[in-house]
Amino acid sequence: MLLDYFKLLPALSLSLDILERRNFGHARKVAYVAIRLAKNLNIKRDEEYKIFYSAFLHDIGKSDAYEDFTSNDTWMHSLRGSDMVKDMPRGYEFCEIIKYHHENWDGSGYFHINGDSIPFEAQIIYLADQFDVKYNTVSVIMNEYGTRKHIEKWLNDESGKSFNPIIVNALKDLMKQEKFWLDYEHYDTFDVLRPYISNETMIVDIDDLSKIARLFSNIIDNKSHFTYKHSKGISEIAYKAALISGYDEMMAKKVKIAGLLHDLGKLAIPNEILDKPDKLTEEEFMIIKSHTYYTKKILMEIGGIDDIAEWAANHHEKLDGSGYPEGLTGEDLDEISRLMAVCDIYQALTEDRTYRKGVSHIEAIDAIYKLVKQNKIDGKSLEIIREIQKVNN
Repeated sequence: MLLDYFKLLPALSLSLDILERRNFGHARKVAYVAIRLAKNLNIKRDEEYKIFYSAFLHDIGKSDAYEDFTSNDTWMHSLRGSDMVKDMPRGYEFCEIIKYHHENWDGSGYFHINGDSIPFEAQIIYLADQFDVKYNTVSVIMNEYGTRKHIEKWLNDESGKSFNPIIVNALKDLMKQEKFWLDYEHYDTFDVLRPYISNETMIVDIDDLSKIARLFSNIIDNKSHFTYKHSKGISEIAYKAALISGYDEMMAKKVKIAGLLHDLGKLAIPNEILDKPDKLTEEEFMIIKSHTYYTKKILMEIGGIDDIAEWAANHHEKLDGSGYPEGLTGEDLDEISRLMAVCDIYQALTEDRTYRKGVSHIEAIDAIYKLVKQNKIDGKSLEIIREIQKVNN
């Protein structure tokens, strides 16, 4: 299995955008502005990809993509993100760019480096990032003409302070093109981005994808104190279950990735709902159910991993059609989708949550068996979980 980083990172960046439901598409818009700047500044073609992919990852270290450039704690997510991407394929090429992508040209940033001491790629990402933040702040209170004029004045004010004057001039030059603004507004279309990076594709294999999935599972699980091991736990159980079921190593790795990413859509769920100690209201449960929809939407956009996307998103479907988000029935659910559902329930039952302590293995099995009797959960999958526990003991 080979995947293109070009499709993978933009898709996964959506999960970061929905984390606080603000400035949707932020990473894609930053990538567009950054790559346009890179070309306007005549960056070497074999170096452009660093800027392009760093743009998608620049905010991976924080939970809120919407942040003003005058904030005093921007360095925290920059440093955290720099450490995180080191575990990604070729992440060592992006880590310094991400680390310094909030440094001010005049040296007033956290790391107190200035001018040409700041990696040039980081300077480009910084301006592209803050351009998008500024646009989204101003455009809600001004018309398009007023927004553009305001941004032009802002750039003039910050040139030589926050931003490299050379890069500011390059952006002002781009802003004279109506195409720049129209493409920026249509950031969600791959056709807008593809011409600028067509010769710089990076291919990842199953092991690379596993590394990326582990990174994003950490982001998912760290969203809530009570689910900090959930995705990892399911991935391990599902991997062992796939091997016991007779699948080969490649298929088992794909199942493990599905486990790591199955709750990707939970980044869209407010923490006050995820961590609520009391029973959820009908409205809150309605919001919770949307997470599987987002999981599938994000993973399907990658292309080439539709099977993983299905397995990940189907973990709350039931054999009798009472599950969500699609109300699928047993006829629609393959063996691995059924297995993922049991793994998810087992892991959830045995974990501590805000409103209860985790139950024992025997209690979890008994609870799932009741669902089997109600034709909601697959009995064969439950037996596989039993077998795993026998091996572990």
